[in-house]
Amino acid sequence: MKKLTANKAYLVFYAFDIVLLIVVAVFLLPFSKNNNSPNSKNAAFIEAEQLKDITEIRILDKNAKCRVSMHRIGGQWMGTDSFSNDSLYWPADNKTVENFLVQMSTEIPWTKKASNVTSWKKLGVDASNAVEVDLRIDSKTAASLFFGYADDLNGEIYFRTSKESTVWQAKTDVENFVYEKNASFWADPFLIPSCIRTKAENRDSGLRRGELAYIKPAEHVKPIKILKKSFDSGYTGVYSFYEKDDQIVVIPEFSGNDYAELISYRYTISKWTYEKFVAQLKESK
Repeated sequence: MKKLTANKAYLVFYAFDIVLLIVVAVFLLPFSKNNNSPNSKNAAFIEAEQLKDITEIRILDKNAKCRVSMHRIGGQWMGTDSFSNDSLYWPADNKTVENFLVQMSTEIPWTKKASNVTSWKKLGVDASNAVEVDLRIDSKTAASLFFGYADDLNGEIYFRTSKESTVWQAKTDVENFVYEKNASFWADPFLIPSCIRTKAENRDSGLRRGELAYIKPAEHVKPIKILKKSFDSGYTGVYSFYEKDDQIVVIPEFSGNDYAELISYRYTISKWTYEKFVAQLKESK
C-alpha cells in the first residue's frame, strides 16, 4: 500500500473541506432565504393612505365557522355573515369599522417569531387555524393577514402576511376585533340604525338591540304589532314584532334609497325595550 505524500495529503484534506462546506451551504440555503427579513421592525398591517379606498372587509374564522363580510356603499358599511348564509344584510356600525381600520393602519413594533412554514400550525397561523383578514379595494386584495394564537407570557399575538412565510408577533388592539366570533359585534347597535336617522333623532333615540337573530317566523305566525315610522332624514321604516319565549324578535324594513332597501335583518330585544320602543314610535308619528 502506497503512502500519501504530504502534498497529496493536504490536497485530500482541502478537497474534503470543500465538499463539506458545499453540503453545509446547500443544507442552510432554505433557511437563509427565509431569514431575509429583519428580526424586528415598525410596520402597519396596511398603509394609512389606502384606508379611504377600502371597499370590502372579510374576516374568516374557520374554527368558529364564522365569516363576516362588510362592503362600503357610499359612506356607509353594510354587512352579512355565514350564520345567515349571506342572505341577511345588516347596517354595520361605522364607528366600529373605522376604529378597526385605524388599528390596522397604525404602526407598531413587529418581532420575528419564526421563519418557515413548519412553524405555522404550532403558532396558529396556518389556513386551518388562523383568523384570516382580507382588505380589498374594488375586489382586489390590498392586504391579507393570518392571525394566530397569543403568547402566554406577554399577550402578543402571532401573525403572518400572505406574501411571506415569516411569522411575526406584536401587541396590537386589532385582536379586539378579529377574534370576535359574533356578527352582532359589527352591526349597528341601535333599534333605529344611525344611517337612517338624522343627528337630532340620534340624540332622541338611544334604545339598543340585543343579538342578531337568524330565525324566520313561520307563515302562520302573525306579528304581535306592526308600526310604521317616517324619519326626518327622508327614510321610512316598518317594524314587525314577534313574540318568542321571553323576548321579542324585531324585523325592520326600510325604504328611501338603494342602501336602505338592501337592509334585511332581524334582532332580539327585551320586553321592556319593546314597550319603550313602541311608545317612542307612536309618539313620534
